[in-house]
Amino acid sequence: MPLQLQLETSAYCNAKCIFCPYPTMKRPHGFMDMALFHKIIDDAATIPLIEDITLTGLGEPLLDKRIVERVRYIRQKVKPNVTVTAYTNGTFLTEQMARDLVDAGLSILYVSMNAIDARRRSAIMKLDDFDKVVDQTRKAIEIFKTFGSNQSVVVKAIQEKDLMESTDPERFLEMWGGPVDLGGNGFLHMEGNWAGAMRPMRVLPETACNRAIGEIMVLWDGRVSLCCFDGEGEVIFGDFNKQTIREVYNSEKALNYRVAHAEGRRGSLPLCSTCTAI
Repeated sequence: MPLQLQLETSAYCNAKCIFCPYPTMKRPHGFMDMALFHKIIDDAATIPLIEDITLTGLGEPLLDKRIVERVRYIRQKVKPNVTVTAYTNGTFLTEQMARDLVDAGLSILYVSMNAIDARRRSAIMKLDDFDKVVDQTRKAIEIFKTFGSNQSVVVKAIQEKDLMESTDPERFLEMWGGPVDLGGNGFLHMEGNWAGAMRPMRVLPETACNRAIGEIMVLWDGRVSLCCFDGEGEVIFGDFNKQTIREVYNSEKALNYRVAHAEGRRGSLPLCSTCTAI
């Protein structure tokens, strides 16, 4: 199956979202060393199964002053069909940043808006920048459109009853021209519980999780964690400072996790047993 490589280039964030473990994160903060980043991308370029490289983690990527340089390096090294994406809360998204990212070759920029007005964004994300982010995101959408259909901006929000009022989902999608699958820029998704670390939610049945099987999550310091929902890096498969992608992905510990998921034994695994697995 295709693999997704996720790189946490920044473990610093300016938001304090009520659904995210960042505000109470205990592991050290930092930015990914550029030499380490180059090593990982050079390695990834030799693995055809990696079809998506995503710059995200428990931090805000646009706080990384070398984010554009990183996107450009990926594009120089990997095959053209590889999707390169990044997630941002939009605070530091400017017209120039949008132009630089799309020019560097970013495929999709996800903007986490999570609200239809300033009051709700402030309550949910602790950010008082709604109007500015809406304006800059709309400008970014137009900038990405000029580069063709293969590059786009997706504006997303978590659709949960206590985060959105009754008509909010429809109003959110209308604000952003409809859902992505119908030609708009809006995207609604369910909330994850960060492997049981955050708000209590219904845990799904014993089914295989695509993240556990097809995602390679790299923390800013080079350690490879279970997945993007392992916010503290509690389950570590290896370290790209010392190992290759193949070595870590094929390690006994990583293999045991994937086999357990494939065999319907997710409930026997630390973290996976308490995760919503969205």
